[in-house]
Amino acid sequence: MKSVKIPAFELFLHEMIPLAKMMGVGVEVSDDRSLVLKAPKEQNKNSLNTAFGGSLVSLATLAGYGVVWELMKSEKDAEKTEWRIVVKESRAAYRRPVIGDLRAICERPAQAAIAEFKDALSRYGKAKLKLHAKVVEEGQTAVDVTAAFVVTR
Repeated sequence: MKSVKIPAFELFLHEMIPLAKMMGVGVEVSDDRSLVLKAPKEQNKNSLNTAFGGSLVSLATLAGYGVVWELMKSEKDAEKTEWRIVVKESRAAYRRPVIGDLRAICERPAQAAIAEFKDALSRYGKAKLKLHAKVVEEGQTAVDVTAAFVVTR
């Protein structure tokens, strides 16, 4: 039987953010372009048998959080440095109901934005990164979330 390596971010979510574990959040893809999270509809449905709005925005927010978390984990001496990530502000736009399982995608920021973020963090011990995540189903966007994440050292 082939063993499956669970991504570090997924382990972190299940240990440190109880809601993520209750939602059944998992990492589907983590590559150079994006982070994709998934969650089963069954434990995230509402009374209309569609995905609960709070679960949709939570999954998209967690995808953005994960992009920042992975960025910080890739830093030199990341294990030796303490840092905190918080959501400073967010805005969600619900476009359509989600009928099946939940899937959120957060694209990684451009290199220029990452450089600016790292420079601010180095200079001030605090930096903000704005990200866009979306919940998609069958190729269509169901929810757009724009959020600003702040990291402090």
